[in-house]
Amino acid sequence: MKTNSIVLIEPKVHLNFYPFSVLHTVFELRCGVFRLFEKIVNLFPNSNISFLSERPEHLNCFLEKFNLKNPLPNKNNVLFLLANVLPTTCFFKELEEKYDEFLKNIENKKNIVCFTRNNLPIAYFFPELDYNFINNNSINNLETLSFPNIEINAAKILDYIWDAIEYNGSAIEDDFQYFRADYLKQNKNTTFLNRENIFISETADIMPGTVLDASNGVIIIDDNVKIMPNSVIIGPCFIGKNSTIKVAAKIYEKTSIGEFCKVGGEVENSIIQSYSNKQHDGFLGHSFISEWVNLGADTNTSDLKNNYGEIKINIGKDSIKTGRMFLGLLCGDHTKSAINTSFTTGTAAGICSILFHSGFLPSYIPSFTWGGNAENSVLHQIERAVELAKVVMARRNRLLSKGEELLIRNEFEGLSD
Repeated sequence: MKTNSIVLIEPKVHLNFYPFSVLHTVFELRCGVFRLFEKIVNLFPNSNISFLSERPEHLNCFLEKFNLKNPLPNKNNVLFLLANVLPTTCFFKELEEKYDEFLKNIENKKNIVCFTRNNLPIAYFFPELDYNFINNNSINNLETLSFPNIEINAAKILDYIWDAIEYNGSAIEDDFQYFRADYLKQNKNTTFLNRENIFISETADIMPGTVLDASNGVIIIDDNVKIMPNSVIIGPCFIGKNSTIKVAAKIYEKTSIGEFCKVGGEVENSIIQSYSNKQHDGFLGHSFISEWVNLGADTNTSDLKNNYGEIKINIGKDSIKTGRMFLGLLCGDHTKSAINTSFTTGTAAGICSILFHSGFLPSYIPSFTWGGNAENSVLHQIERAVELAKVVMARRNRLLSKGEELLIRNEFEGLSD
């Protein structure tokens, strides 16, 4: 199965990825080592990759942020793929094997094929693509058209943002293939368990007393990472470029920490997207932290109900059953918590909030909340929020783009809808 072009389609249910989706496309969601679109780039380095979304402002912001072009796909051998399909090696292996088997039993080798999971469409393969199919907007209604179906059992679908947390450990294991052949740093002051499953960049700095335990999963420590003394890291775990792990941190399994983060205290089965800080003591468990977040000293998240029951996520007036026993904090960009902040089980916090409250915060915290308690919170004014975002980003030599500022302002305006 030759693939010349891949077109990633943002799912229409982008609200299922709140609060990350307020300022980001689903293409950017991290699961494992890489963002979802970066996995595709690594798996198909010679293919033409483009993006479709019904949210043009988010799409333009994404393309600008990563300096990407969005070319038309080639006319031959084009794979349209929902962006919330976790692009693992075993998924594409099964897809290719079943497609090749399908071709043996048909005469017309130019048939369009629909790949499904649990009988729901997840991808389409076009041996020949008519550009009119894109121009007349048919591509946005593929699910209404009828094609031969091929069921892919290995497909893992991220239906909600907490599915990324669920699959994060296995995704890190799958991504380890891109690091195996690289440099494995010697360090006599570091304790290694299952050494062959640990990758350390040659530019990383591992200080004395560190324990790297890959007994139950791989550990990947990327470029320019600094791990301070007496830290313990348990795999599967990924530490991204230019991040710092603070003194005596405890980083448990199934955790991904993206680029330019500072992390201390206790972290378990969580994803920190990038450019966010949790520098001090406190527990972060089964959580998703977006970008430019700062969690103050002794901020703690609850990720298990006292009755061990199913956790619900509240977003506005909507309540969603997650099917999870463990789920902590889902935190949007540019939100900050004060010292000794406590988040209750299954909390969704929007963007650009300043959170402080004695006792547990509510399980749903709208964007631009200043305070936390519904009775005494006020609105974080938009001009102050934008200015603060610019100040914080400038400290990392980053600028708030016009596209990002537009999305922030759109969210503020939507609060009154």
